[in-house]
Amino acid sequence: MTLQIKEIDLAVDDLTSEAWLEVHHAANRHVWGGAAERTSIAEIVDVAERRHEVRRSFVVTEEGADGPVAAAQTIRRTRDNVGTAGLWLSVHPDHQRRGIGSSLLVHCEQVLRDDGCDRIHEHSGAPVENGDAATGFAHVNGYRQTLLDLRQDLALPVDEAALTALDPRPDPAAYVIETSVDGLPEAWLEDRALLARRMSTDAPSGDIDLDEEDWDAERVRLLWNTPSPIWGIESVARHVPTGRLVAFTDIVVRPGQPDLAVQSDTLVLREHRGRALGLAVKIANLRALQRERPDVTTVRTWNADTNTHMVAINERMGFAVTGWTREWAKDL
Repeated sequence: MTLQIKEIDLAVDDLTSEAWLEVHHAANRHVWGGAAERTSIAEIVDVAERRHEVRRSFVVTEEGADGPVAAAQTIRRTRDNVGTAGLWLSVHPDHQRRGIGSSLLVHCEQVLRDDGCDRIHEHSGAPVENGDAATGFAHVNGYRQTLLDLRQDLALPVDEAALTALDPRPDPAAYVIETSVDGLPEAWLEDRALLARRMSTDAPSGDIDLDEEDWDAERVRLLWNTPSPIWGIESVARHVPTGRLVAFTDIVVRPGQPDLAVQSDTLVLREHRGRALGLAVKIANLRALQRERPDVTTVRTWNADTNTHMVAINERMGFAVTGWTREWAKDL
């Protein structure tokens, strides 16, 4: 086989970019079937700057093949944990098990070395607990598993009576719950930066050491309050005696899959735990999501299997396990 690996610049409404993305989608459908996630070039291009990342995209072509046979993207962070890179690599199902993925992986690892990275930290997922072909691929190529995450889905809508029964309704003299749609109030930004810093080290990370992320109000503003094709909603808990935000949760809806909402970060500051604030903000956010986006039919979230408290909260809300994600690391 004659393979050519070429670096491309992703652009909206570009045929080469769309062909590159279809390789990822086809590989994802091969694993997940109708439950496969979808994305779009618009959101991929959008997230790099707001997340302080440099992304390089590669396409693999083969003489005689209809379209690309593999695709990848290296993800280099520029603000914190700069030596730890991400990697998104897919081989089209029609061309798997021919060594194409290994060749592309070697190329991408060298690109990241040349770009100054010394470690890759990524993930793969499957609807079966014991892993799939990607698990074997990672092991064969020298990656070690650092964490196992549960993928949990919640079918919408959830009846309001059920939400009311679950809502812990914190003492209003101690905590109030606030919600913001598609952007955060300026008055939140300083406290949200602190919460994001805590989130970066409080979330389970397995046996990989990551530095605390450098968050300030401007970084929060860039992520949440600049124009984006990604829609978001966030709920927070405010500690009434101090006026400070002490808990948050957020959900995003991406244009590539508008019927799916992704529940991403949830955090309660350690000194305010044990008061059901995590459940309170998640219930508030879910109520607001159903009100603002009735087109969303599923909420999806991931949590480490060791994070039994958050997994239990999700189960109380009606989430069910639909897959398992393995996090991988390799020193370059």
